[in-house]
Amino acid sequence: MNNNDSNKNLLINVDTTTASDIKSQFVSWLWPPSYIPIGTATLVFGEGGAGKSFFTLALAAAISKGGLLPGMDIPFPVSDVIIQNAENPWPTIIKPRLEMLGADCTKIHCINESDKRLTLTDERIEAAIRKHSARLVIIDPVQSHFPADFSMNRAESVRPMLMHLERVAERTQSAILLVGHVNKSNNKAQHRALGSVDIVNAVPSVLFLGRAEGLAPDVRAICHGKSNYSELSVTQLFRLNKKDGFQWIGESNDITPDDVMNFNAKKSKEDKNKIDEAVDFLTDLLSDGEIIPASEAIELADEMGISKRTLDRARKEINVKAKKADGHWQWSL
Repeated sequence: MNNNDSNKNLLINVDTTTASDIKSQFVSWLWPPSYIPIGTATLVFGEGGAGKSFFTLALAAAISKGGLLPGMDIPFPVSDVIIQNAENPWPTIIKPRLEMLGADCTKIHCINESDKRLTLTDERIEAAIRKHSARLVIIDPVQSHFPADFSMNRAESVRPMLMHLERVAERTQSAILLVGHVNKSNNKAQHRALGSVDIVNAVPSVLFLGRAEGLAPDVRAICHGKSNYSELSVTQLFRLNKKDGFQWIGESNDITPDDVMNFNAKKSKEDKNKIDEAVDFLTDLLSDGEIIPASEAIELADEMGISKRTLDRARKEINVKAKKADGHWQWSL
């Protein structure tokens, strides 16, 4: 670079801000102590069928009627909510669930997508927030609202869109909750998000939802896995079943995001090990052309701790033949 080029660069007018001119601000919370901040975006991730949509609707119901959420001493003021759900129909799933949760449905709205699909960069999001003075926006799932020409696997696509949403939330002083799916890997929780890791890196608060070892089958854990503004909040538990519906049931100091995100992968591995054990059992039992009454095989398997379901899966895997003789089923290889 010659001297003329150096002098030219010195004449470039660059806009800068000095730290002393910036006014510090306190973070306020939609769900304190630090689960969901106002003025930015929060992510909640979980396996399919884990109850993510039910959880978000429970939040919406509480906000619409000024209800208490776990960890809150003072109810959040009654506020409107925007819900964009690309997976569940309103008439048969979302509206009945909101009613079951006791929501004030006059305060819950959705943006009409019949003429134009909604994307994360759509100006209608901010317009709807301002129209209803909404304090919570739920976008479920985030992957379904990426523009068609954007890739959620590339940081250069993901980060600008999430930063755009955060600016919308900051301008409107709302909380935007993005619901995400996870991949099938057995990695750390922050790497289980479907798409670029920047989906997790670009937002200040991330929740992980799902089952965990030691919990009843109808209990789910919500683990706080990332917080840029405060310490992580304690894991919250809720029960979800047909009899009782949705119920908050307490806290857990033991369950981590990794416990939740790797539960299904661990169970799959355990199931595979059990099937392998059952295959070995049947192979030994039916070796050398043995023909064994099915009832006897089932009883012997039960004594070894092999369930009927696992035994049936092992039978299919090694093609055990079943033949009826004298009114009784018999098995052979």
